[in-house]
Amino acid sequence: MDPTVRLIKSESRAKWAPFRFGQHPDFEKDYRRCYRQARRKFRKGQFCDALLGREIHLRELTDPRHPDVFIIPRNRHLYVVDEWGDAIGFERRTFPFSSTDFYVDLDRPGLFHEFGRSAAFSRLGQINQLGYLVPPRPDEWDGSMHVAYLIPQFYSTRWDHSLLVAIIMEITLARNDFSKEKRIPVVLTAGCHDIATPAGGDSIKRVDPKNLDEEENFSWLLEYHNLAERWAKQFGFNLALAQSWVKGEGLFGRLLDVIDKISYTAIDCYHLGLIRAGKARKLCLGHPLIMDVWQSIRFSPDQNNFAFTQPEQLFWFLLLRAYEYQEFLFNPYCRALDLFLNKLVKPLYKAGIITKEQLLTHGDDWLNWELNKYYPEEIKAIIEPEEFSFERFETAEEQREFCVKLGERVERTENITGFTTGLDWSVFSQEGIVPLRRVISQEEIELLEGVADSTKGYYVYYRL
Repeated sequence: MDPTVRLIKSESRAKWAPFRFGQHPDFEKDYRRCYRQARRKFRKGQFCDALLGREIHLRELTDPRHPDVFIIPRNRHLYVVDEWGDAIGFERRTFPFSSTDFYVDLDRPGLFHEFGRSAAFSRLGQINQLGYLVPPRPDEWDGSMHVAYLIPQFYSTRWDHSLLVAIIMEITLARNDFSKEKRIPVVLTAGCHDIATPAGGDSIKRVDPKNLDEEENFSWLLEYHNLAERWAKQFGFNLALAQSWVKGEGLFGRLLDVIDKISYTAIDCYHLGLIRAGKARKLCLGHPLIMDVWQSIRFSPDQNNFAFTQPEQLFWFLLLRAYEYQEFLFNPYCRALDLFLNKLVKPLYKAGIITKEQLLTHGDDWLNWELNKYYPEEIKAIIEPEEFSFERFETAEEQREFCVKLGERVERTENITGFTTGLDWSVFSQEGIVPLRRVISQEEIELLEGVADSTKGYYVYYRL
């Protein structure tokens, strides 16, 4: 039987309200209990503070293994307060489709204070995680509709993503008995792995892929802000080693790559699912705690390797990530405005009007302001994409022939080689640590590889 049949039989039973989507399946029951209690108090003329949830102090959520990170259970309606009795509010880091949210005090001296005071890290809050991407085309769209989009469509930032990566890295290493001294450089690297993302995100990176790549510019930006030298003195930070981790090299580099993918998949699929139905949304509804996969990461006794303890859970996560690429990240329709932004920036970048240094040290608002000087009619709060279409071909030769036929109507060509499926990620089994593909069914392997293959091809984007 196709594994996707095992999702949920009817999506209609799960309401579209944000109250349910992405939430812990037990949260609603606890929330309704608090709501009923609040109504009873209200009838008696009492302040209905129960509606806020059961008050819980941060000290009750302290874990001595990672004292800087507080884990907040998502199965209960809790009102979390700090040492002064004030609600932590928006400082709570939400992790959708999981059992846990998190809190770190960015003002408190220590490791995470670095993320609170660093201008280089704060800049990530000015860069949208999904840039100019738009939701997949509605099923009912017949091609005659004119669609306009408020930019940006998705409001999560690289700062949200990066802080979540640092938090999960800290907890994972602490739970696996790594000392604080050994954890600190890795967590700093995890939090700053995207620090050199250019303003405008991935669409702008494609203007000059090599020179604007965040991994290639990681060291340059840390030195630009004098962070590498300061962290070396304060935390024993090794820039060359951190650079290798950002590139996915070594034990901690591989772990960073895994946690990075878990973080962005959770955030992206949450925002996508709020707006549009599809395979990713259905999978999240069928597996509401799919992101608990991070909690199954365990290191070997010698701490020289790590693997997942729940192979089936890992498969569902990788399938969700595959669906995200198939119907969103590599969906040509979703990238209509992404290509539009790239087209505007490229000539200004080549002419030196917009420079690499500016893109790596400023945010999206600055970029939009600069573009508005040269394209006042194109840069607006609401943008309607030009009428465009695309074709996908199996070979480069077919792509070239089609381009010759269209002539000047061609906007861009691209060769999408797919994405890594994760089937080589390690899991624990009776045989020891083995690749995931060794312990799941052939049917599941073919499903995951089939989704990846469906995105590959030679694409031509052109004006109608």
